[in-house]
Amino acid sequence: MATLQTIRNRGGLLVSIVIGIALVAFIVGDALNSGSRIFNGDRNQVGEIAGESISIIDFQNRLANNEEMVKMMNNTSALNEDQQSMLRNNTWQQMVMEKLMNREYEENGITVSGDELYDIMLGENISPVIRQLFQDPNTGVVDKERARMVIRQLIELPDSDPQKRYWLNMEEEIASNRKNTKYNNLLAKSLYITDEQAQENAQATASKSDISYIVKNYSTIPDSTISISNREIKDYYKENQKRFEQPEARKIVYVNFDIEASGEDFAETEKAVKELVDEFAATNDPLDFVNLSSDKKANRTYYKKAEISNDSLADFLFKNKTSVFGPYLENNAYKISRVGNTKMLPDSLRARHILIAPQNNDYMRAKTVADSIAELLKKGANFETLAKENSADQNSAINGGDLGWFTQNMMVQPFSDTVFFSRKKDIKVVVTQYGAHVVQVTDMAKPVEKIQIATVEKEILPSNKTTNKIYNDARNFAMNINNQDDFNKKVEESGLTKRIATVDKNEKTIAGIDNAREMIRRIYMAEEPGVVNTTDGSIIFENGNKYTIAVLTEINEEGVAPITSVAADIKRILVQKKKAEQLSKELAAALQGSESLLSTAQKTGTEVKEATDINFTSFQIPGAGIEPKVIAAASVAEQGKISAPIAGNQGVYVIMVNHRDTDEVTPETIQQTKAGMQQSNMYRTNYQAIQAILKNGNIIDQRYKFY
Repeated sequence: MATLQTIRNRGGLLVSIVIGIALVAFIVGDALNSGSRIFNGDRNQVGEIAGESISIIDFQNRLANNEEMVKMMNNTSALNEDQQSMLRNNTWQQMVMEKLMNREYEENGITVSGDELYDIMLGENISPVIRQLFQDPNTGVVDKERARMVIRQLIELPDSDPQKRYWLNMEEEIASNRKNTKYNNLLAKSLYITDEQAQENAQATASKSDISYIVKNYSTIPDSTISISNREIKDYYKENQKRFEQPEARKIVYVNFDIEASGEDFAETEKAVKELVDEFAATNDPLDFVNLSSDKKANRTYYKKAEISNDSLADFLFKNKTSVFGPYLENNAYKISRVGNTKMLPDSLRARHILIAPQNNDYMRAKTVADSIAELLKKGANFETLAKENSADQNSAINGGDLGWFTQNMMVQPFSDTVFFSRKKDIKVVVTQYGAHVVQVTDMAKPVEKIQIATVEKEILPSNKTTNKIYNDARNFAMNINNQDDFNKKVEESGLTKRIATVDKNEKTIAGIDNAREMIRRIYMAEEPGVVNTTDGSIIFENGNKYTIAVLTEINEEGVAPITSVAADIKRILVQKKKAEQLSKELAAALQGSESLLSTAQKTGTEVKEATDINFTSFQIPGAGIEPKVIAAASVAEQGKISAPIAGNQGVYVIMVNHRDTDEVTPETIQQTKAGMQQSNMYRTNYQAIQAILKNGNIIDQRYKFY
């Protein structure tokens, strides 16, 4: 059955269909990284959503289903580590949104009936996803009869068939997206912008003010002169706890011991490469020698002299066709190079092709079809016509298969090797990962001398001796470390660099450590601050090319941060507040009897500055920075009148509006403003609604226990 291939060919469905609700995916990521720890929870529980326990078995089943869909859509048998990690995150987000949004739909009576689903799938209001699958690419018309036939074939398949499961999953996602659309429309219609609001906003935008101002910066008062009591800190904390909400996080200090090659390792590697020089010079097949002796396979690309980045190497090889260059050090490897082969080849050429894509991964069948087309062309058939009728590469097919001019490295190697070693007008067939290509060179640049570079290289790696020495250094450092004080003392004695990091439970990396997933898991498995241990009780983690010793210093649970964590921040806020009071009194006194802003500036040791075109929507004031309170005051202040002191972000300001221009606010302007405000409200509402649902969803994410 070609149904699955049809779905693959139409593309663009992988994330939206397999993973879930596309509309909220960008919102969910950060919000789902929170959730309080459960110290005595079920060891088989991967998390909780809305108070409902999610077992590792349920999560794994959903993950396995999604993985099967992804592999099927990408025609691959396995996913790499990064893809698996992304899929786990997407699967968790999918489960969270499913459970939380289904609760919202049920509470608000939002459903999709059978008739409505049919209308979306095959009726008058076909989903864009279905339309993409079954529409004629030339006319855009959906072939409903063909769609019904394909769907009927899918439904009649056994339940275990992956194509049937894929289709049912698609139906479910389309229905879910329709519910989500209804929900968002419901939210949007619950908000209304009045004409009066729109008029007020339009007038604020239409008015632009040129101002003069002076500012007394907070930095003019030393912090040491401001006294803040513990009682003031506690009172502010109690009254402003919302400001101190924090996500779940853990803080660590750590040191790295880099596993790097020693000077002895460099010398040994250079010696090993040097010993190959004579044999390399004597061989009749340099590229075969490379494949047998080098860490990397031979590169069979031909290069002209200007394309070789190493100037010394280029000069040598184009003058010495059989001699060996090196050993030389490049990209952490010792290398020796010589010419592998020499040819006169075009620098660039123009070609056209007809691509026959493999159906159900059948490349042999694709090549058979391509061979048949090639025979037709050799007998005089029109290339452009056959390209338009048969090529899977629609971008070039519309131009008769023409690919334009390209260089050798712009195409995949089998394709490049075929066309660059062809003569003009030859018809050839080549198979690449994309399928079988019928190719013809239509024009080529003047041939120039090019060479293949045969390079034997040996990467410089730390030897066992070096690795053992570094491990012993790490072990000596780790001895007798039981707490943070011990750690800090050892760092001071050793002269190592102490690093500090805030660690998220689902991250894979820590600053300076690319592969730290296992260490992060152990950090979150710890129930109290202290030395972080591996699963076998050691305190030395091997993270890629580093040994790491870490101490957990702080556990921040989701919720309001303890006062001890934010006391310093509160003190800074209160210090600035008291400075603002002092500076406001100073400026108010200076304003008494002053007839101009200049005289006030002279009294206070400040200078008068200017800013133009300030209106209510301005982001900042030139020369002053982001000062929303000052901008708001400038938008409504009486022209020609000196303002009272205004406490801003950088200091306390006094302003005067020198001139104000106000554009005419027409009924059309008001309506445009109203439409913009409604659109903004809709976007903000959708985002804030999802945030509120997530915040109140009682989500506990404990995937770190398993991954």
